[in-house]
Parts: sequence; C-alpha cells; structure tokens
Amino acid sequence: MKKFFVLLKKEIKELITLQTILPMIVVVIIFSLIGNIMSKETAKLSTPQTILILNQDTVSIGNKISEILKTNNFKAEILTNINITEALDKAKENEISSILIITNGFEKDINSFRPHRLVVYKILKNFSMFSDIKYSKLDNVVNIINTYYSDEWITQKVIGIDAENLKNPVKIDEFISIKDKTANVPLSAVSGYIKKQTIFIPIILFMVIILASQMVAMTVASEKENKTFEILLSSPLNRKTIIFAKLIAAGLVALLLVGVYMIGMNSYMTGISGGAISVNENLKDIFVSLGIVISPLGYLLLGSSLFVSILVGLAIAMILGILSENIKSVQVTITPLMIFILLPYFLVLFLDFNTVPQIFKYIIYAIPFSHPFLATQNIILGNFAPIIYGIIYQFIVFMIFVIIGAKIFSSDKIITLKWNLKRKK
Repeated sequence: MKKFFVLLKKEIKELITLQTILPMIVVVIIFSLIGNIMSKETAKLSTPQTILILNQDTVSIGNKISEILKTNNFKAEILTNINITEALDKAKENEISSILIITNGFEKDINSFRPHRLVVYKILKNFSMFSDIKYSKLDNVVNIINTYYSDEWITQKVIGIDAENLKNPVKIDEFISIKDKTANVPLSAVSGYIKKQTIFIPIILFMVIILASQMVAMTVASEKENKTFEILLSSPLNRKTIIFAKLIAAGLVALLLVGVYMIGMNSYMTGISGGAISVNENLKDIFVSLGIVISPLGYLLLGSSLFVSILVGLAIAMILGILSENIKSVQVTITPLMIFILLPYFLVLFLDFNTVPQIFKYIIYAIPFSHPFLATQNIILGNFAPIIYGIIYQFIVFMIFVIIGAKIFSSDKIITLKWNLKRKK
C-alpha cells in the first residue's frame, strides 16, 4: 500500500503542473470577470430607463403620459417645440435609447374612444444580448400606455365593474403535484428553481470528463512516446497498482477541476441573473414542502455518480492513450469517447426521458455517462434507486475497462499497440 501511495503522489505531481493549474486559474478569473460585468449590466437594466417624449400635442397629455411611465419604472423627459432631428441628436448626446413621439390629436382621439398612432424611434448602437433585452423592455412603453387607456375606456363605459375583471374574467389557481405532495405555486417558479439547482451539472460534467480524459490520454501517450513506460513497467510494482494509481490521481485532479468550474460557473450565472440566484423565502418553504430541495444524501449520491462517471471516462481514455501513436494523435483517438459523452448530454437535455420508447431507454442506460445527467432529476423526484443502480453499473463498467487495461499493461502490447489511422496504400 505504501508503494501505491508513493506512485499516486508521483502521478498527481505529474498531472498538477503549471500547464494544468494555469488554465484553472484563468477559467475562474474569466468567468468571474464575465459574471461581474453581466451583474453590472443586469443592474443597469433594473434601474429606471430614460425615454425622451417629443410632445406634439397638449401639455396635459404629455404630463399624463410621463406620470404613467414613471409609475412603471421609466424616466420620461418631455421635449417640445423641436423637430425629430434635434430630438435624435439630444438622445444620442445623452445616450438615451428611444424617443416616443406623441403626435398631434392624441388626446382628442383618446377622449373620443378612437385609436391613435404613436411614433417610436429606437437608437441602435450595438446588437448584444443586453441590447436586445433593453429594447424589449422599451417595447413595453406602448403596452403600458395601451393598458392604461383601455382600462380608462372600460371604466367610463361600464360603470361599477373593474376593468381587469372585464378583460380577464377567468382566474386560475395553479397547483403543482410531485408524487404525493402538492402546492399552490406556478410551474414556472418550480421549473426555474430546478434549473438553477441543476444547470451546472451537465455542463461541468461534460467539460471535466473531456478535459480529464484528454489529460490522461496525453500523459499515457507522452510516456509511451518518450519511452518512460519501459522504466515504469520494469519496476517491481504490480501493473494493476500502476493503473489504479494513474486513474485515482487523474480522478482527484478531475474533482479539483469540478470545484474550479463550479466556482467559475456560479460567478457567471450569478452575473447573468443579477445576483438573484437566492430564492424567495416563501417559495423556498413551498419547495421544501414539495420535496424538491436537494438533501445531503442527494448531494452524496450525485457526487458519487459524478466521480464514478469520471473514472469510467479516465479508464477508457487511458486505453485510448495506449492506442495513440504519439501526443499529436491523441485528439483523434479519443474522438469516440467524446461522442459517447456528447450523445447522452444532448439526449437527456432535450428529451422527456419518461416518454421515449423502452428500447431507447435501455440504450441510454447502457451509456455509463448518461447516469449523472439523469441523477439530478431523480434526486429531486426522490427516485434514489435508479441512481444507486446507475452507480453500481458505472463501477462495473469501470472495473471492466481496468481489467482490459491491466491485461494490456501486463503484456508487451503496451509498447507495440497502436491505432493506425493512416490509409493503407
């Protein structure tokens, strides 16, 4: 056992180098910076946005529109006695994104229950995601004015009845049922909460397995190319000990990668949501009553499934690394592994697993990398048995590839075995 830990320490030292540590640091810094920038941009969107109102009608209607917008989180700046060119120049000078023109006759038409056209100018400076969000928010200006005056018309025509009740006579109380538990909460709130809890897992698992597999395959291919395998294999160490040391070391480094990417992605997602990852306390109590809050046991099972899945990927990558002729060919050699990781990732992400044909379920279950993707949903639904069976299945697959690797290590094939991808002439 002492020899194993010595070898394990050696493998970890070889894997944790400046080349592996530096990308981790860079990833955290980049994601944190992006998250910080997005957080500031999101905060800007939540503040009252300024809109220029070019009033070509009465003063009273201009003031009325300004009050309506002010109560809906907009700042209105009224302009009079200037033309649209001057208004556009003023908007660009003050970095204001839109101009609302109240054309002549608006108040008269509204008071006569006749529709009237307003004019909106949007000043484009870029085509970013946040720019689209900002302009979509400005689109609500006309909807706000429409809602206000439609309510006014209804109130004046139908005395004593609330306008909202006339427009929406049917109300709804939405209940969510999960297994034997129910709660009066919208589905959008539940699905949004679950997505926030599980959005990291598929992305990070996908990235980590591919990166760790590349790392292991390249390490093995490098040792084979540099002829250091002969020295290692000529030592008195058991071949299985060498394999386990390499896999456990790579698995521990992969867990470190998981932690790094979790920190980075958390900063990124917090930035996108404007720091609103935390859940309203009232909703949190409802989620607890529904049993969709992940328990410590759930996190333990999820972590176990993730770790075993990483080990399976590393075991396959090690064999593929042996098949690689040199470091340059590693990327091509591990392509089949990347496909088997990508396939369940997209299948589980987009398909309703409960509605697919039974034979299709068996195919998905047969791919060991599917189980961590399915684990988060099963944990939230309280289905622990499929997760446990999945971990056992993954471990069996892992041991099969370890045995295959041990047989290769125990023979001279480890030196001579190659995956020849060149065409024969």
